[in-house]
Amino acid sequence: MSKMKAYFKESLGYIFFKNPVLVLGLVIGQLAAGDNNLRNAAALSVTYFLIIVPVLFLASTVGKKLPDWLKPVFYAAFSAAMLLPSYFISGSFSATIFDSAGIYPALLAVSTVPIVFAEKIAEKQTPGKAFANGICLAVGFAVTAIILGAAREILANGSLWGIKFAEILFPAADLPFWGFIFLGFMAAAVNFIKEFIKKPEETSAGEEEKA
Repeated sequence: MSKMKAYFKESLGYIFFKNPVLVLGLVIGQLAAGDNNLRNAAALSVTYFLIIVPVLFLASTVGKKLPDWLKPVFYAAFSAAMLLPSYFISGSFSATIFDSAGIYPALLAVSTVPIVFAEKIAEKQTPGKAFANGICLAVGFAVTAIILGAAREILANGSLWGIKFAEILFPAADLPFWGFIFLGFMAAAVNFIKEFIKKPEETSAGEEEKA
């Protein structure tokens, strides 16, 4: 149990300061184009979770024993297979939630993210560390997707989860172009907070050296 706590503590950066979308710059296109409401955010988050967590775990166990030529095929096929359970889980929230997300859950499955993380990182880790990485990557993705989807739905449609509660404020927020803009502002905010936290630490370290 103590090892797992240590693994999760090391992996927590993937939620914020090493966020897979806002800091590492992964799957930006899928979110900018497909994450324009809270329902889509939920479907994409469920899909990403069901892809990244088991793929990284498998990479740390079975994957490292596979021949190099087979690894990308294995990870990609497994990711694509996870679309089926994602469809049923998302459907438990809303019957049309997965359909409204269009092709973007499938694009997540065939993206290079699970393959790259599996081959470059997870295969060199213990199963526990790979599992913790997968969970934190999925949480970081979900936090980004939910904030982005909710903000765009409120601005573009005056609704949340399809429930209308306000007038339309900014219809263009529904367009992919503005998805990229929103993600840019979110990435800048994360970087600002990161630098803001770092400065006091650097100052205190400098004072200690002088002393």
